[in-house]
Amino acid sequence: MADKDDISAKVAELLDAAAKSVASETSDNYAVLKERLEELESLTRKSVVSHMNYGPIVDKLQKGSLLSDDELKTLRAMIVGAADYYLKYDDDFARSKAELAKVLDQIRPLQTGGLDADALMHLGVLCREAQSALIPTAYYLEQKECAARFEAATHGSIDRNAAGVLARIVRDLAAR
Repeated sequence: MADKDDISAKVAELLDAAAKSVASETSDNYAVLKERLEELESLTRKSVVSHMNYGPIVDKLQKGSLLSDDELKTLRAMIVGAADYYLKYDDDFARSKAELAKVLDQIRPLQTGGLDADALMHLGVLCREAQSALIPTAYYLEQKECAARFEAATHGSIDRNAAGVLARIVRDLAAR
């Protein structure tokens, strides 16, 4: 389990990498920043899971017993907690969706125009821009769908098969 000092040290490494990226905009600096972000995200995920009392939940799921409201909240936090927080704090969905629409509107006229080398280069750049806008748009929708699937699977009583799947998911998350 990561303690406060471990996380603080990773945050310091992240902020140092960010400062270097801003000071000297190189792909190497941004690759290091990406690595630091991934490390911190992984550490925080592990730390969150280590703070949860998931053992009794797994036992109850395997036995087919009903979960209390608090246990269901813990289960939700373990399985879709990150998705819930992403949906709660993300404010880029509308912007990324609008950006995607804008780029697609720029692609539309190229469909009927002559596709010389210049037009093809422009189309290639627009495709990369659309992909960049598509990533956060698709990620937001994936998180929303993930939370909705969890809600559907746990609404009312949880059947034996779903309980087994949920127990495996919790054990896998705890083992990471």
